[in-house]
Amino acid sequence: MTTDPPAAPRAVPLLRVVGLTFGHPVATGDGAATAGVFDVTLDLFPGEIVAVIGPSGGGKSSLIRLLAGLTHRDSGTVALDGEPIDSLDLRHYRRRVAMLFQQPHMTTGTVADNLCLPGRLHGEDAARVDVAGLLHSVDLALELVGREAATLSVGQQQRVALARLLAMTPACLLLDEPTAALDPVSTQVIVRLLQRLRGEGVAILLVTHELAVARRLADRVVVLVAGRVVEEGAVAGFFAAPQSTEARAFLAAEGATP
Repeated sequence: MTTDPPAAPRAVPLLRVVGLTFGHPVATGDGAATAGVFDVTLDLFPGEIVAVIGPSGGGKSSLIRLLAGLTHRDSGTVALDGEPIDSLDLRHYRRRVAMLFQQPHMTTGTVADNLCLPGRLHGEDAARVDVAGLLHSVDLALELVGREAATLSVGQQQRVALARLLAMTPACLLLDEPTAALDPVSTQVIVRLLQRLRGEGVAILLVTHELAVARRLADRVVVLVAGRVVEEGAVAGFFAAPQSTEARAFLAAEGATP
């Protein structure tokens, strides 16, 4: 593995992953199966976006599911603010470390019902949820508040799903291909929102196959090939001169050679 040296001392990581390993296929619900991950170590700091890229089947979805607490690891540690997740209440962890799936899932009911769902699950008063503010944050019109969520376009549903996560005020977002198959307008809205959230100190781990999105958004890039981190470094330096053979081969296959 090739890693760029840090340019300056960093803050304490919000999420620290050491030696994370999982070696069993996991069904994703669409008939596919995610690959394993092996001895993955990385830190995610407040106010930064880290893009995880690599060939299909390389373990990107497995990694993000492990970090979301949706899959049990075989070995390794994951810590939030220095606390091992095994010692934390899982509901509390998932509120602070929230995951957005590639395919948005709307619960039965209106857009407002969906935005109020996190609060209801935590025993909070739904009337206190700033529905209008959440819709504004993802550039959706207030007139959609009473619409059945399932009738929205895929792009609108993905924005509602992201707003629903923001209702939990997470410290960290785990995003699995958040702009895949979205219309250009929805993609731009999500990109701008993620840039704003980074400025507000939210830590973001972005799994993406869209290298243009990684270039535009990320501060650092992690390249995952066959479940292993083969390279990690600052985005500009990586795309200008990838150091590992595997990373160079991946970029060449994607038509993104320096």
